[in-house]
Amino acid sequence: MDVGLYVRDYIDDPTRPLYEQIEEAAEIFRQARGMGFTTLYMPQHFIAYPTIWPQPMQVLSRLAPDTDGLRLMTGILLLTYHNPVDIAEQTATLDQISNGRFTLGVGLGYVEKELEAFGTNRAERVSRLEESIALMKELWTGEEVNHEGRHWTVRGGRLGITPVQKPHPPIWLAAQSRGAVRRAAAIADACLLGPQPNWEDIDQLSTMYWEAIAEQPGKTGYLAANRSISIARDRETAVFQAIAAGEAKKGLYSNFNMQESSTVDFGLGGARELADWTVVGSPQDCAETIVRSHRENGLEYIGFGCLNLPNEKTARLEYLQLISEELLPLLP
Repeated sequence: MDVGLYVRDYIDDPTRPLYEQIEEAAEIFRQARGMGFTTLYMPQHFIAYPTIWPQPMQVLSRLAPDTDGLRLMTGILLLTYHNPVDIAEQTATLDQISNGRFTLGVGLGYVEKELEAFGTNRAERVSRLEESIALMKELWTGEEVNHEGRHWTVRGGRLGITPVQKPHPPIWLAAQSRGAVRRAAAIADACLLGPQPNWEDIDQLSTMYWEAIAEQPGKTGYLAANRSISIARDRETAVFQAIAAGEAKKGLYSNFNMQESSTVDFGLGGARELADWTVVGSPQDCAETIVRSHRENGLEYIGFGCLNLPNEKTARLEYLQLISEELLPLLP
């Protein structure tokens, strides 16, 4: 299995200069190249004070020279907020900077004040996303594009830079509802399940995804998930360390008003057992959870958002070494 690391875990301290955190993260990720990890992924949010969300394209561009051998992914970029011509150009540029190591992870977005700030709304999200992906694929061919759509118009447009990867970098679509997994099967290269749903809901969403793939002769699917992890040498320590962090994440997403009627239940209104929605415990415990999802759901990639990541650089490297030496060898 491919295993990714959540970049924001390493640069989310509002009390330290951001450039210091980014440089420290670059040093950590230089060493992570040899530990068995395959991907770095960076999310996107806006106007989210007091939390900080550095923009993904810029951060990944900075990390590119130090992370040769690792894929760089937006996990995820809120495509419905953006002009797809801009994102097509940025994607081509970052794919060139990284010499073909970029994956474009995209999603709808859900925070009301973000949607309003970008001049859109929840009702338009699906049509904007679908049209944006279609237009970007046209632009990445390098040919002249004439597009008259509901949201975007391009007349005689042609990119000066095209991606290294052909026909374009992989597009992974975030999904936490039936409609989203079917959309991922139809227009994206992978379905990326988020960290909030319970594992039981992951079972249902993955089944829906593979059913949608089966309806398309010749289509090859790829199932991925970003999940929260708390790992320690013993289960008790991992659970203890994760409880406070898990509550903080629940509060963050409650403030974002993430829960929607169309998505699976994120458990924001009440307590959930950690094992119901995270990867938690000893390396053996964590491996059992991941291997079950690989075997039963067809999961081929998992990204780790670390609930109990230490604060100090040396301790962070030791934490990654624990995953590298005692968890990763147990995975398929």
